[in-house]
Formats: sequence, structure tokens, C-alpha cells
Amino acid sequence: MEFKLHGVRGSIPVPSKEALKYGGNTTCIEISNASFQLIIDLGSGFQNVKIRKNIPKFIVFSHFHHDHTQGLPFNSAVFDPDNQFHISSALLNRKEIIKTLKNSFSPPAFPLDIMENNLNFNIMNFDTFKAAAIDFFTIEKISLCHPGGSSGYKISANKKSIVYALDHEFGLDKDIDNSLLKIASNSDVVIWDGMYTMQEIKDKKGWGHSSIEDGVIFHKKSKAKKLFISHHAPERSDKDLDSMSKTMLPKGVFFAKENQKIKLT
Repeated sequence: MEFKLHGVRGSIPVPSKEALKYGGNTTCIEISNASFQLIIDLGSGFQNVKIRKNIPKFIVFSHFHHDHTQGLPFNSAVFDPDNQFHISSALLNRKEIIKTLKNSFSPPAFPLDIMENNLNFNIMNFDTFKAAAIDFFTIEKISLCHPGGSSGYKISANKKSIVYALDHEFGLDKDIDNSLLKIASNSDVVIWDGMYTMQEIKDKKGWGHSSIEDGVIFHKKSKAKKLFISHHAPERSDKDLDSMSKTMLPKGVFFAKENQKIKLT
């Protein structure tokens, strides 16, 4: 199993020469092996995902804020009738997902109604999605602290596991933090929301994001092999992240980079 980071930026895309190293596209991660392709969240990074033929394709949303959905219409593969996508979210049921995506991607919010007569999208309730995926991977959900709600996921296949925990405010709900810690315990990879520093987050309580320092603490407590800090603040430059990497990140903790591919062996 391997994963590739197609978008690691939070809130809005950053088309800047100051963000070339770590990337400016919003959140999108691809997890795959020879038998399946799973994409978590469709930020602007989704436009660069190469959709593979002749294997089952799955899409799961953590939540439906614009930086996690805005890439959906900009990957032409979703309109190829030969591509079928199983789509779900632990946050909303099937009808709510359809309604939410239609509101975002139809007039007046979008020029076309991409949900109308789109037979490529097999949108389903989360339990049905889990059952459809069971021959390829297992997926567990965890509620996260974020305005409007958000769901984290643990993906397991080939005796490897990846925990996706973006758009979570660590320290806001002890029970949720403990549940997240339990599900991430001894995992191979954790994808962590480190939009802020501890200093920056002081006046942002309730905004739904965590700090870089929280990620370092979580890595140590969870005993995860690797933790990738993602959802970088839009104003965070390559120079900033390089400097912070040297002073803030211990062994096993990394700043996520767009186009980074990691094979779990």
C-alpha cells in the first residue's frame, strides 16, 4: 500500500512562487495498491490525481467545506463513463451528500449541474461504503472537533494502516482526543492538521484546527511510525516551513509536501 499527497494546503489554494516546495493545492490524499484506489477529500489537488482504469475507485469526504470539495469538477476523469466511483462520508448520509454536492456544483454557485444525470457517482451511506470496500481495505471512522463536524478515518490494508485526522482541533474535547489516540496507536502513518503554531492558536479556539506542537505530542503518545503535518496555513511559505522543520520537528515527524509519495513496506 502507498499514499500520495496531492494537496497539503488549508483553506484556499496558494499559487505562489513562495509555496513551490511544499505546494499550494488544498487537501487531497490518494491511498492505493494494485487492487484499489482511494481518494480522501477533493481539494484543488484532486485535479492532479491520475485515475486508474480497471480497478475499484473510492472517494470519501471528511466534511464538505470548500477546500475539501473544490477540486471535484476539475479532474476530467470523473466525467469519463468508463470510470465508476464509490462515494461516501461518515459525516452525512447518502441524501445529504447528494444535496450538499449539488448545492456546491450547480447554478448559481457553479456554471453546470455536475450531479445531474451523472451515472459515474455511486453515492452511498457510510456502512454500505465500508461493505463495498471490504475486499480491498477496511475503513474506520472517528468524529473530529471542527465547526459543522468532520470525520477522521483509519485505512488498513496489507497489514499497514494510515490515520487521516485533518480538520481537528486537538484539546477541545478530551474524549474525542482519547478516541483518536486509541485508533491511531501504533499506526504506520498519521496525517495531522498542523495549520497553526501553539502561539497562533491561542486566539483561535473553536476554529477547528490543531497546532504543529500538538502533532509532535500526538506522535509521541500514539507511537505512530510517522506523522505528516498537513493543512498548512495559506500564508506559510516554503522558507517558513523549512525553518520550522529544523527547530520544531523531531525524528519521525514531517511537514507534508505536495506530490510526496510514500510506500508502506
